[in-house]
Amino acid sequence: MESFPEEPLSRSAADGFGYLPADINQTLCGGRYTIARKLGWGPRSSTWLVYEKDSNDSYTCYRAVQIYTAARSEEVESRLVPILEEVHHYADPSTVPCLSSSFRETSIHGEHVCLVMKPYGLPFSNVLRDAQSRRDGLPVHVVQFTTSEIVNVLDVLHGKKVRVMHAGVKLENLVLGAETDRNSLQTHISENPPAKTQIIDGLPVVRSQPLANDMVDWNDPMRWVVGCWILVLAGFGHSQEAPYTPESGYDYSSAPETLLENPTCGFSTDIWMLGCLIFHLLMGSPLLTSTGTPSERLGEIRDVLQDCQIPGHWLGDATVQALPKQDPSTQSLEQRLKQNLKEDEASAAYRFLRKCLVIDPAGRMSSRDFIRRDEWVREGAQCSCGFK
Repeated sequence: MESFPEEPLSRSAADGFGYLPADINQTLCGGRYTIARKLGWGPRSSTWLVYEKDSNDSYTCYRAVQIYTAARSEEVESRLVPILEEVHHYADPSTVPCLSSSFRETSIHGEHVCLVMKPYGLPFSNVLRDAQSRRDGLPVHVVQFTTSEIVNVLDVLHGKKVRVMHAGVKLENLVLGAETDRNSLQTHISENPPAKTQIIDGLPVVRSQPLANDMVDWNDPMRWVVGCWILVLAGFGHSQEAPYTPESGYDYSSAPETLLENPTCGFSTDIWMLGCLIFHLLMGSPLLTSTGTPSERLGEIRDVLQDCQIPGHWLGDATVQALPKQDPSTQSLEQRLKQNLKEDEASAAYRFLRKCLVIDPAGRMSSRDFIRRDEWVREGAQCSCGFK
């Protein structure tokens, strides 16, 4: 039996899945939308580029429709949709997924919640991959710009009007914008037609083809980066409104507070995840590699940060009590930065990262303070007219 190359279409909602088996030219929402291509998929949904026409069947408007599994749709409708509506109201629409409407679709697996949004483009991991063909990570100025964009999104999410924890500040959730006007998309699709549909176990199988009609180069000069690049922080599937509670089995980039026997999370968890992401972009590899027990992972954090200051109110927690002995062979954060960056670049990056990567979440800088007081973030937010 041939296996599914992407999402497991035959697995049911009872198994925790239940993806909608869709195909090119299939209509959705009672014929309102027609599928043009598949953009991607994840553990909870698949995303499709669709078009709709007006009553005269003439003007074509393109949208992205994220179709959730039957297993997750009820949760998405009750929890995620209100969050996205709130975010759309307050955030810069070029930096976050813009929810315009939602509907339900029925398949062999049950009902699926479908979110209609503005399409976005290639995953940012492609830019990092291109850079790694020549060096370890991205140029510092690109990472500073990326930092500034993410911090500005987090500032909106964490602000008094929204109060949402993103919980997905990871490389896989950072994407590039795309040219979304009708002519640009029609030209792109005609030049890059959808892959041919396969039939496996009687179900249509379509391979993902992210939009790649707004390309960037990893070594673009700063004036092009700040003037032309559009970065979108997507991946709101694990976002939360208060009270913030860690999801069992979900990795928050090993944020220390989520490793405890009695775990917690909050806005400061987003800041920890930001620090891990920025290190990854700078160096081309993750900061933390342990996949062991929570105590072993916390021990690696202690050794990498060379920080033995465990919060006093954690000392009774079983994870802290089982901490392994310090490993003097572990390379520190500062040592790793100095290996691949110039001395002044390493020092500046280290100062920023140590404001994010603090074991005690109460000691991490907030997104608002980063915008107000941090030189690394301010340099990444400068107007393009300030660069040659």
